[in-house]
Amino acid sequence: MRSLYFIKQGELEWRDVPAPHLSGPCEALVEPIAGSTCDFDRLLVEGRPPSSARSTQPFAFGHEAVARVVEVGRDVRSVKPGDVVAVPWHINCGECGHCRRGLTAFCEKFPDVGIYGVPWGEDFGGLFDDVVRVPFADAMLVKVPPGIDPAEAVSAGDNLSVGHALVAPHLAAGRRRVLVLGFGANGLYAAAFAVALGAECVVYIDNDADNRALAESFGATAFAGPPGRAHGRFDLVVDAAFQPTWLRGAVDVLEHDGMIECMGHLTDVTLPGRAMYKTGLTFHCALCSTGPHIAPTLEIVADGRITPSRVWSKRVSWDDLPAAIAAGGRKVVGIR
Repeated sequence: MRSLYFIKQGELEWRDVPAPHLSGPCEALVEPIAGSTCDFDRLLVEGRPPSSARSTQPFAFGHEAVARVVEVGRDVRSVKPGDVVAVPWHINCGECGHCRRGLTAFCEKFPDVGIYGVPWGEDFGGLFDDVVRVPFADAMLVKVPPGIDPAEAVSAGDNLSVGHALVAPHLAAGRRRVLVLGFGANGLYAAAFAVALGAECVVYIDNDADNRALAESFGATAFAGPPGRAHGRFDLVVDAAFQPTWLRGAVDVLEHDGMIECMGHLTDVTLPGRAMYKTGLTFHCALCSTGPHIAPTLEIVADGRITPSRVWSKRVSWDDLPAAIAAGGRKVVGIR
C-alpha cells in the first residue's frame, strides 16, 4: 500500500510499505477517505520539530482523518465494515484507569504515548496511509453522523475536537470571557466553539490578518498581538500561539481565579510566578485527550453551529498531498 512519508523540511513523498492486517479481536482496519494537516504538522514541515529520536529520519506522516471501516475483529461491536468514522490522533484502550477518567491521550498501555503520524513513541503509521490499523476499535472510532460531509469532519479526531476541549468545559463551569491566542487551526476552532457555545465575549489575537478576518467572521473580536492590546479582563485564556512572550503577557489580562489552557510550546517557557500567585490562576498544559470530545464536536457540526471547512487553506486530491503539504501554510485537506 501507499504511505505518505515526511522526508525532511519541505519534502514529503509516497512510499510503498506493507499493508497492515488484523492481529487481535478488538481491532479494525480503516481506509482514510479524507485527511488533513494540523498546526503541529505545519511546524514539522517548516522545520520546527521538538527533539525526538525519530524526527531526523523519514516517518509515516499524518494524524487527522475520517475513514471508512474495511474489516473488524470478532469482538468489535460499535462499528462495522462500510461505516464512516472519525479516527482520534492518539491510541487508547478505553479500559485503563486513565482512559476511564477521559485521559485518552495518556492511555496506560502506551507510556510513551501512542500517536499516528508523529515521530514520537511507538510507530503506528500515519493517517494518510491507504489502510490503517486501529488497535482498539470500540474505544477509539466514532461514527460520523449521517448528513455530514466526511471532509467537514476530517479534523474531528484532533484540531476540531481540541477546540471543543479547550473551551466547552470552562464555559459550562461559568467562565464566559474568552481570550484566544492564535496561530493556526487550533486557535480558530477554539474561537469558533467559544462563540457557538455562547461565551459572553470572545477576543482573538493573531498577527495573521487572514486569521483575524476569519475569527471576526465567526463572531469574535480580533486584534494583532500582543495580548495586552485586548480590552478588559478574561476568565479563560486559550494559548494556541506557540509564543512564550504572549503566554506570559496573558497572565496580565486574567481575572482573579482565571484559567489558562495551553496547547503546548516547543521550547521551555518561563512564567511570571509572582503575578500568577497574586492572580490565583490555574494553568493547564497537556496533550489533548480528544476521545471524549469527538462525539459532541460532531453533534455541533451536524446542527450547523460550526462549519470547519472555513478554516482550511487548501482542498486537494489525495495524489497531490505531498506537494500541497510541502508548500506550507494553514490546514491542507486531501480528498480521495
